[in-house]
Formats: sequence, C-alpha cells, structure tokens
Amino acid sequence: MVNKGIVPQYYVENSHEAIIPRELYMQVREKMVRRANMNTGPGKCRVYHGKYALSSRVYCGHCGDIFRRLIWQKHDKSKEAVWRCVSRVEKKNSGINCPARTVREEELHEVVIRAVNEALVTRDTFLPILKENIARALNNNNGSVIAELDARLEELQKELIRKTDAHQNTEELSQAIDELRDEKQALLMEDANNKSLRDRIAELEAFLDAQETYVTEYSEQMVRMLIEKITVFDNYFTVEFKSGMETNVQI
Repeated sequence: MVNKGIVPQYYVENSHEAIIPRELYMQVREKMVRRANMNTGPGKCRVYHGKYALSSRVYCGHCGDIFRRLIWQKHDKSKEAVWRCVSRVEKKNSGINCPARTVREEELHEVVIRAVNEALVTRDTFLPILKENIARALNNNNGSVIAELDARLEELQKELIRKTDAHQNTEELSQAIDELRDEKQALLMEDANNKSLRDRIAELEAFLDAQETYVTEYSEQMVRMLIEKITVFDNYFTVEFKSGMETNVQI
C-alpha cells in the first residue's frame, strides 16, 4: 500500500546500505555537474556533446564561447571538417560579431599532438612540481567533519520524529536539517573534486610513463583521457590538461 499522507512520512539518512559506494556516486555527480553548467558567458549556456573527443573542449579566446564542428564543401566539391566559434556561427541570434578564426580539424589534431609531446619532453620537470603543488593545495578529505554532520543529522532526525508524533511545530528543525544536508553535500562534492584531480594527475603520469617515443598520430582516446580544454587565440592555442598543466602551441 502506498502511503499518501495517511501516516507521517520521514526521510532518514544512512538508514540502509547504499546500492553504489558514496565515493563513486559523488564522482559521477561531479562530472554531471561540470557538464551541465557549461556557461560560456551571459545568456550562453551550452549543452555538453560527446560525439567527438574535441566537442565541448575547444573554446574561443575572444568571447569565451565553445567551438562547434562543421563540414565545409570546398570549390572542388570535396568536404573538410572545421571548427568555428558558436557565437560567430549564430551571430544573428547571439548578437555577437565574434572575430574568432576558423580552425581546420587537422590543425586542432596537430595542436593536441604537439601539446602531448611538450608534456613528454618536460615531464621530469613539471610533474614533481605539479604533484607537490596539488598535495599542498588539497587538504585531507572531509571524512571526520562529515561523520560529525551525520551524527548531528541523526540526532535532529530523531528529534524531528519525536516532535512530529507529538504534533509540535517542526519548521525550524526541518530548516536546520536541510542546512546540515547542504553543508554535507558541499563537503562530499569537494572530496569528489579532489579525488578527481588526483586521478587525473595519475592518469597523465601513467600515460607519459608508457610512451617510449613521441606521439605521431592523433587519438580520440588520448584527448578524452588527457585534455580538459583548448582555447583558440589569433596566433596560438592554449592547451589545458586535466591535471591542471597548461602549454601554449603556435601553429
């Protein structure tokens, strides 16, 4: 029988074993939040696309909007894949006459290859410094604080049930519970972000250690694994790795 308000209903945290581990859930949610909040400027909230590895990773150095993949038909009837700033493509709707240049897809592939090879050349210099900086910036996880919040939430939830059964006002108590849940959620998300960053650095280190020679071919998998963002400027590109490392590439 479904309870449709016949008897009081309560939401109690940690009352049963989770279907998936909390850490895995928060890591997935962290990725979903990042993808759902691709706000590239006032009135420009873009939707994440994953068809191509470079989708939602290439940004405009002029207006901050994302680049979109298009197919051009050349004079000889052959076709060519290019990437263009969405604000420029949709300037009638965006009201922005962005001067960003059009980039050939082969050019972007070359940018990725050069950036990865630059990381290979300088890995013995930047990796130790990067890991040290990250270790210094990231505190230990918030496990002890979250445990304290869980204990406090359990107390308040028991008090909420008691007051509800006694037909007493529970508005302030419910608000306090909601505030504690929000605080706990923020701490869990912070831990997920920190874990995600550590994992990204480990992935970059493992990839670089496995390379015996320079990279010569573009790989979608390589982009998805390593590259966070590519910003297109007039005379160069800035490539940001998921580990936080950045490098400029001129082509």
